[in-house]
Amino acid sequence: MTACGPNDSEGESGALEQLTDDVPGSLRAAADKAKEAETVRADVVTSGGAADSEMQMTIDFRDSLNFDAVGEVLGEPVAIRLVDSVMYTENSAEDRELYGGKRWTKIDLSSAPAGDTGMDQMLQESNPSQQIEVLLELEGVTVVGEETVDGVRTVQYTVTTTPEKLAEAQPEGSSDLSTLGDTLGATEVTLDIWIDEEHLLRRSRSDLGEAGVTTVDYYDYNEPAQIEAPPAAEVADLEDVFADIDKDLEDAMKELEELTGGS
Repeated sequence: MTACGPNDSEGESGALEQLTDDVPGSLRAAADKAKEAETVRADVVTSGGAADSEMQMTIDFRDSLNFDAVGEVLGEPVAIRLVDSVMYTENSAEDRELYGGKRWTKIDLSSAPAGDTGMDQMLQESNPSQQIEVLLELEGVTVVGEETVDGVRTVQYTVTTTPEKLAEAQPEGSSDLSTLGDTLGATEVTLDIWIDEEHLLRRSRSDLGEAGVTTVDYYDYNEPAQIEAPPAAEVADLEDVFADIDKDLEDAMKELEELTGGS
């Protein structure tokens, strides 16, 4: 915990004091500020639970939500892009033969719900406005105190709740988090966020106990960002790949029936 030093400006101290004294108002102001953001960069670290991962994301909220994410999951390199509701995943050099030598595969999320691809939870965990909106829906949010995050003075808020109440607080259309207890063994969830004097979210943390902890650091708000789809010549359509697999399987079954006389 970092206390305010003697060189703090009066304006900064006043802003931090307001963040501490008016919790609902400050959270609402922060949620509104987050909705105004056009771009942001985020470092997302998950530890414990089923999978350790580190991702660096550039997120563009203009028009449709687009992002570019690179990092590691369970020690393996990962690169994902979301452009105009189409998700592109980079194939490892070893796997490219399975996709016709293509470097990337794509799937249209408009026809395949984000929850089915694992994207829904990632977007919830990295979207600043959703992180704050959830706390506005929960009871018992308290102020921990002032803390410096990446050189920026902030106020930390915390709340502990159940997976069921957390699910109820999620925005409509989000993935169902009420099963966290069954699938991950989580009986309670602790959420923390850090807001600076400009009402910008600087850090969020979701602690599911033995099921894992996810921490997201936000920076470079409204900096230029250009997120583009990979070149079409380097992309394989995952739906086409699955269709080819289904056709090969169907042909193999027909051949087997012919060899066995249908028995």
